[in-house]
Order: sequence, then C-alpha cells, then structure tokens
Amino acid sequence: MYGELTLIETTQGNSIPGIPIVIQNPRKGAVLRLPTSEEITAYTGSIRQVIQRMGRRQSEDRDVPNGDAERKLFEAIRLDKSGDEFDAAEMRYAIEQVLRQNVLSCDRDGDVYKVKVATVWGVTAHSCRVPTTLELQNYREGVIKSRELPHNVEERRFPPDVPVRFYDAVIVAVDGYAPQFNVPVGTVNGNRHVIEGAELKAFLPQIPPHHKRVVAGEVSSALYDLDPQIDPNG
Repeated sequence: MYGELTLIETTQGNSIPGIPIVIQNPRKGAVLRLPTSEEITAYTGSIRQVIQRMGRRQSEDRDVPNGDAERKLFEAIRLDKSGDEFDAAEMRYAIEQVLRQNVLSCDRDGDVYKVKVATVWGVTAHSCRVPTTLELQNYREGVIKSRELPHNVEERRFPPDVPVRFYDAVIVAVDGYAPQFNVPVGTVNGNRHVIEGAELKAFLPQIPPHHKRVVAGEVSSALYDLDPQIDPNG
C-alpha cells in the first residue's frame, strides 16, 4: 500500500521505515522517505524540456535536468544524512526510483473513469467523473507552457498546479493509499480502504502530485479519443 515502507536498520542500529537505494558501482546506498506533496511540486515545477527543430518536419527533444532542484529534494528526503556521498547522476537515479509509477489501465464505467496506477508499493486506484468541457479545456490549455528560444528551439515547462487542479475537481474516490505516509509496513493491517466524500476532500493534499498528473493525463486522453473527427472536406 502506498505510504507503507519497509523497516530499514541504520548504521546507528535503529530501525526506521524507509526506501533503500542501492548504487551498484561504486557500491553505495542511501535510505530515503517518501517526499511530501509540497516537495514533489517544487521539484516537478523545475522540470523543462527543450525541442530542437531540425527542419523537414524533424526535431529532437531532451529533458534538461535541474541539478539544484534534484539535490535539494534528495537531501530533504534522505534519512541517513551521514551516509555515502551521491553525485548528480546517482541522486537523479534515486529520485526516479522513489517517483516511479506506471498506468495499468484506464476504463470507463458509466460516467466514471477508473484509472489504476502501479507504484513500487502497490497499485492505487482512482475513480474520476467525466470532466466538464470547461475543466477539460483549461487543463489542455495549461498543462504545457512553451516559449520560443533562438536558433529554432522551443522550451516546454509543465506547471504542476494545472493537473492537480483538474484532478481535484474530477476525483470521486481513491484507494490503495495508507492513511499516513512513511509508516512501517503492516501499520494499516494490509486492508485497502476506499476514500471518498468528505474524507477524500481532506485527504486530497496528501495524494502525490505526480500521481494526479498521470491520472489527469489518462482521463484527458480517453476523452480525446472520443472526440468526433470532423472532416472539413466531408
């Protein structure tokens, strides 16, 4: 269940709930916790992508790492503060492991989309109502911000508040989350609990923003596939 972590024994002999990160060469390790929503928002807000237009309808895109943001997040969530020193690539790898997720399915059941997202700590399920036309329009217009740079380069940024606002508006129920994060495995006795209604409203700030982003994207894509394809020459 997302939020429950394995107990890790520290070099001081204490057992703490954490995420073990192992670097194979040179052999080193670290123990991390799950980041808060505020920490994830600050990190993902720093991510940008650069697209180089090559001509003849060809282009190359690449993600531009933000070393300062990566170091700040890594140092904030690291529990073994006096452990092995990590370089920039190793910190990036560790953060990727913590934020790793994968959409398993997005199915429509009446007026509800059910999106299942796999994480390292189990599957989370998100039930979303069909968004209004205005909600969908605001999301699609704001989810990517781009600007033109010299030499046929386009820079793209991904404002984290846009998918969060869309998700918070359409979500009706979730499950697969522990009531509290960064707690030992077994704290909630392995029982999945559907969170909805007033309880969901209070829990929304705890749902990780990168989970909200991927769910929002799936719902938007599913509705895009249903849009009528109007042929102006038809």
